Parts: sequence; C-alpha cells; structure tokens
Amino acid sequence: MSLHRPHLVLHAGTHKTGSTAIQSFLAAHRDQLAQQGVLYPVLDGDGLSHTSLQKHVGLACTTGGSSQLDATLAQLAKQIDEAQPQRVVLSSEHFFAMPRAWITPLLTATKPLFASVSLVIYLRSQRDLWTSLFNQRAKALKVLPSHQPWGTTDFLGPAIVENMAYADYLDAFACEIGTDQIAARLYDPSQFPGGDVRLNFLESTGVSPFPHVTSDARAVNPSLGWKGVALATTLAARYHALETRPLISRAMRRAFQQTHNEGLTDWLGAAPCYLTAEEQLAIRETYTASNLRLADTYSEDFDLFLSEHPRPQEERGLAAIDPSELRRVNNLIGEQLTTLATDTPSPSDTP
Repeated sequence: MSLHRPHLVLHAGTHKTGSTAIQSFLAAHRDQLAQQGVLYPVLDGDGLSHTSLQKHVGLACTTGGSSQLDATLAQLAKQIDEAQPQRVVLSSEHFFAMPRAWITPLLTATKPLFASVSLVIYLRSQRDLWTSLFNQRAKALKVLPSHQPWGTTDFLGPAIVENMAYADYLDAFACEIGTDQIAARLYDPSQFPGGDVRLNFLESTGVSPFPHVTSDARAVNPSLGWKGVALATTLAARYHALETRPLISRAMRRAFQQTHNEGLTDWLGAAPCYLTAEEQLAIRETYTASNLRLADTYSEDFDLFLSEHPRPQEERGLAAIDPSELRRVNNLIGEQLTTLATDTPSPSDTP
C-alpha cells in the first residue's frame, strides 16, 4: 500500500438535496477534478456513487464477512496509489440511510487510506424531508394509499427514520472526526451560487470553479407532481409486492417525463405536501430538541427549522385528474413497458 494518504471528503446526501446532480457532475468531470488534485473514484464498477462501500460495510457489520469490503478498499487504495491525489471524494446519500452503528466501522475501515476525514451533508427540515421521501418512494411504487406520510417505517428504512434526528447522526461522526470536520449545510438553492448545489459543493470541498454543465441540476432526478403521486400510489396498491414492480416503476417514470415534455402539468414538479397543519406542527415538535442542538453545534442556519410555517396541504387525488389525460398517461406507461427490455437504464430511471 502507498504511503500517500490524502484527505477524504465524505458526502452523505441527504436524500433529495441534489445528491444525484452532484454525483453526475463529479463523474462527468473527473479529469478537471484530477487537475486540482481531487480523485472521484470508481468502485465496484459504479461510476456515479459509492453506495457499494456502504453496502459492504453493512454486510461486514451484520454477517462478520469482510471479503467484499476488503476488495472495494483494495480498489480504492489502488486508485489513490495511481493518482496521488490531495483529496478523495466519496459520495452516497446511503451514508445517511445506514444505522449509526455502522459509522465507526466505516471510518475505521477507510482510516488506513486517509490522513484526515471531513463530512459534507445537506439538510432540509424534517417536514420537507418526510415530504420528499414520500414522493421519492412513491416513484418506486413503495407507497400505498394506506400509508401515513410521516413517522412510519412503512415506506422507509428504520435507519433513515432514526437519523432524521440530525444532531444525533452528526454527533456520531463528530465523535470520530471532530465537530470542526463536519460541514452541515442548509439545503436552500436560493443561497447557492447560481442556485446550483453543485457549485456550492465544490466550494465546500475546496475545489476552484471550472467550466461546468449548464443544465438545471434539479432536473437530474425530478420529483412527482400531485398527479404523479396519485397514480403512483394507485399502481403501488396493485404491483408493490410483485417482481415486476421495478419495471413498472421505470415505465411509469418515463411516461411521466414524456407527459411533462408534451406540456401536461403536475405529473412532475415540486413534491406535494400531504401533511395537515397539525401533522406539520407535530413533526416540528418531535425534532425540536435535536434541531436546537443542530443549530447550537453545527450551524445557526438551522434555526429556521424551529420556526417554519406550515405548507398548504395537497388534497387532490386520482379522481381530480381529467379522464382523457389519465388514459393518455396509462397508454404511455404501456408503450414504455414494451420497450424497456432492450433499453439501457438512464439516470432518470433511478428513483
């Protein structure tokens, strides 16, 4: 193993804070990053993110078997040895989705390769994260009409629910790398350079700006509008337990994108909020203690979480969609299903 030990920047998402946009950007600009001494490695054949590292750490924690983790770390060590970078960026929102008990094993496993570690993470209010994750899981046909929109593991893993107490999650890292090595950022695109989280991430990791893709970062992984959620939850009731669910989900998302491109509104768009005003207040109260520590320890910007105003509740459902429009979308889903067998998945196919 090389004696060269760079600094590790660990990007842990969170979900629906531009993670896919950041990863796509970094993957597309590996050469420019290398010129500034930054390595964005390819692990286990995945050129976009480093989710496999999280999975292998979890496997080692739950089964005691470390062969896959060792192989992934060997790949990483080889790329560090070849590139001799000053910094390495590892990115996956699944670092936020893992149990806190895996944080120390993750840092322990990677420690021999790095001289130091910092964490970059973007956070939105728990109300907005519950809303966005409800939407994201609906895209994957994992939200049923009977599911509650928050406070449940019906459509989320228990680790994500636990880690929504953000201060507790960050404290687990701080115990290993120090509070000063944690860059917790309020996810507010209006405060980012050009409204672009990718540029903010470059600033957070000390990378100088360079010519970059000008497409809208938010379009990489679009949310469903209210019509999309209404149809997705209906389809989930029929198909969520079937092996064909992922295929139907992909066909549905492609159909929604085509519908959006044709000018039909509310199939894609801002994630609708299905929470009542009372539920939104309950969410704020549930996380108040954690958010007070979050603001005191990591950034005063998070004081906003303590006083956010309720969002309007979306009450429209499938019955409110024009029948001819609904038939059009269902036909598009059927057409997409016939072509998926020979198609190569694109980034928009990932919920």
